Amino acid sequence: MSAVDPTAILDELRDCISAGEMWYESLLRTVRAWPLVEEEVDGERFVYLIDGEALDLLRLYERLHLAVADLVPHDEIIALIANDRPPGSQSGLNLREMIGQEMYRAYLNFIYGVMVEEMVVHAVLEELRKRRRTSGLTHYDADVNDAFRYVYGAAQDELLQTFRRERRSARRRRVNLTEMKEFTYWLFKMRLRNSDKSRVASDTKRALTVLHRYTEARSRLSS
Repeated sequence: MSAVDPTAILDELRDCISAGEMWYESLLRTVRAWPLVEEEVDGERFVYLIDGEALDLLRLYERLHLAVADLVPHDEIIALIANDRPPGSQSGLNLREMIGQEMYRAYLNFIYGVMVEEMVVHAVLEELRKRRRTSGLTHYDADVNDAFRYVYGAAQDELLQTFRRERRSARRRRVNLTEMKEFTYWLFKMRLRNSDKSRVASDTKRALTVLHRYTEARSRLSS
């Protein structure tokens, strides 16, 4: 990819696939060259780099798919976007080499700052519920706000309002998926600032265990 303008990049992507290149390989080269942090497409907000540093790779795949939907097998692109599953013939491609070190580092930021961070709360909630059952406190079960208070020091809604005030975000009744990812990454950075290293490591380790269990279950369901 030699272009730097988004429109030219998308045109080049279409040309490469139309010329017979493997679509997934072409897609990854486009990811490497993609210059935008976020944009609005047909009234929908697409955020690719959360806080300018965490690459939401699947969201970028969604955006690129809009430009090549007529050139790519529908079942293959849906498997990639929904389950992060590359087409079988191209599954051996090295992601780091294809998208470049800078984008790959940003992708790892997203994995730890969003995907793993989501699991931190789930892992702590499991642990709190286990403790209550072990202690015989079966009349009251821990809820998500108990986990949020344990991990971040405040209830979820309270933290969300703080996040929105800091970002000067418009108040809305519901949190959409994009805002939830941004909020989660904000929580991740706050946890790193406010918790001691040993606790960060312990909570992250438990979260990775939960995430691994979740991805294995999802893989079995989608296979």
